[in-house]
Amino acid sequence: MSSSTVYDLALFLHVLGAFGLIAAFSVEAVGLRGLRRAAGREQALASLDSLRLVQRFAPAAIGTILVTGLYMTAVTWRARGWILAALTGLVLIALIGGLLTGVRMARLGPAVGKAGGELSTDLQGALRDRLLVTSLRLRLALALGIAFLMTVKPPALASVVVLALAAALGWLAGLARERKKAWAIP
Repeated sequence: MSSSTVYDLALFLHVLGAFGLIAAFSVEAVGLRGLRRAAGREQALASLDSLRLVQRFAPAAIGTILVTGLYMTAVTWRARGWILAALTGLVLIALIGGLLTGVRMARLGPAVGKAGGELSTDLQGALRDRLLVTSLRLRLALALGIAFLMTVKPPALASVVVLALAAALGWLAGLARERKKAWAIP
């Protein structure tokens, strides 16, 4: 295979990994919504099942993005500001997902498994932990910032500013209260 064919394959897998990460975020959003609405053990377990899929799929997507990105950097781009910023953003996504979401999910699973039919008020509160939503929105904003960096390829300082703005917007979006609409299905 020619080096351009290998590069093209790496680029395809890189984009596929990004699609996989966004898909994982989507499944996580649906799972978190289910957890927040769960009144009983079975509802909560169903949502936790979908979130377990994310725990397997997201690291695979991040690994694919990382390996292919490092390859493309080594053979074509070399270390540039936008690449280093995007790499930092990807590491932040992994750390935030593991430390903010992963640790909480590891505690919630067994607690829901031990619960009776109806969930206690304390457990329902834990399922509605705002930090879970904030973590997701922060990671999604960082991913969008990285997509911007990959597309525009700005200089180093601008890349850092883009990621900082993305993180700030994600954090603020996570802190925003969810509003129930009159037509929303309970």
